[in-house]
Amino acid sequence: MSAQIDDTRLLQTLQDENSALRAELERLRDTGRMFNALLDNAPVLISTKDLSGTVTMANRHFDILDGYDAASFVGANVFDLFPREIAEQLWRNDRKAALEQCAVHEEEAVYHKDKSLHTYMTVKFPLFDAGGRVQATCAVSTDITEARIARIDSVTDELTGLKNRRYFNVRFTEEQKRAHRDQRMLTLLLIDVDRFKEYNDNYGHPQGDLVLKAVAEAMHATLHRPGDLCFRIGGDEFACLFASHGQEEGLAMAELIRGKLAARQIPHAFNPPYGHVTLSLGLAFVPADSMLAQDDVYELGDQALYRAKHQGRNTVSR
Repeated sequence: MSAQIDDTRLLQTLQDENSALRAELERLRDTGRMFNALLDNAPVLISTKDLSGTVTMANRHFDILDGYDAASFVGANVFDLFPREIAEQLWRNDRKAALEQCAVHEEEAVYHKDKSLHTYMTVKFPLFDAGGRVQATCAVSTDITEARIARIDSVTDELTGLKNRRYFNVRFTEEQKRAHRDQRMLTLLLIDVDRFKEYNDNYGHPQGDLVLKAVAEAMHATLHRPGDLCFRIGGDEFACLFASHGQEEGLAMAELIRGKLAARQIPHAFNPPYGHVTLSLGLAFVPADSMLAQDDVYELGDQALYRAKHQGRNTVSR
């Protein structure tokens, strides 16, 4: 009798365990369905790669990318899926996340099916095995192309394509810190078109706009090194920020801009004695160890510009 009771209890225990396992399996299925639904419908790129750069998982949103093939994407190496310059940036960030064992936030660029280049904000983080070793990386990427364009537009002068005063105010402190770190002199160059009001009054604003574009072109043609920054502050006032090894380098840059615009010989009969459009330029130099505030540096540049105008215009002063 006792053995029969034990068998009954055992059977009941097995049935209870079986019911619990079925319930857990159904819960996992529900969780899996929810997870797959999120992957399939999320408007972001979600993927994983092993430590050799092979894609081990990618959600359906990848079909927005140029060259995507659902049948061959997972299992292929990143260098087989993307142009080399694209693959290198993607893999560099994966390796950084794996080696540093922490999340990495970077902007990455990829091509869509319409051949347009899109910018994504990506977070990449390591995935660990049961022993705590990195076995893969996961990437979650959000398309920020439109937001980035809007941000650029908000700090860009529509007429000349130069950055505006708002961006100048943002970048000045950053560039001063960079110059201090690199032990280089920061140079502020202020530029005015000589007798621009008289030009507009006599030649018309459309022609005046062409002059402003010509000044921007002269600035771009001279200051095109990484780190060189050019701005239209407002009206006919322009500014440049760049690092240099000394004042003579800054003076040479300013003189090049002045000469390039003068060489175009844009007629300006109301700018004696030159008869063509000219520029006055003022320089302020910020030594690497200086802690001068932005307003103080700008005032120094403005004073130099004032001296250039009173020295007869069409000249550079410091």
